[in-house]
Amino acid sequence: MRNLTQWLDEYNASHQNPGNKRIHYWCVPAIAVCTVALLWLVQIPATPVNLGQIILIGAMFFYGYLSGKLALGMLPFVLLLATAIMAYQSYVVFPLWIPAATIWIIAWVFQFIGHKKEAQKPSFFTDILFLLIGPLWILGAVYDKLGIRFRDA
Repeated sequence: MRNLTQWLDEYNASHQNPGNKRIHYWCVPAIAVCTVALLWLVQIPATPVNLGQIILIGAMFFYGYLSGKLALGMLPFVLLLATAIMAYQSYVVFPLWIPAATIWIIAWVFQFIGHKKEAQKPSFFTDILFLLIGPLWILGAVYDKLGIRFRDA
């Protein structure tokens, strides 16, 4: 298993073009939110649990394994996301899958446009876990700007 630095360095290598980076800063969170929202609609039979909840819990364990500081930084986002999905389902009549699927498709189109500019294939083509690294890469950039150390020495 790669460590945090290896994951981020490999992800960063295919995200050098400034235009592609800007696209990713917007589209990675959009894809993450919409993916969880869509998976939230998949109920696990004979349980009160859904696939979105399982993915969020699994992602948080993976983030905690890689970096406690990044996992703590992701925690408010994950809690807000879960709360927002439950609020949407409670108060909005319009089916959740429609805006989630629409935004998800549009964000992926932009992601592939960004990778065309970059002349690099998306990282997840080599390892599906890179889909979980994108949000950490963005949070890591925020931490860097704020001067928060999150990598091991």
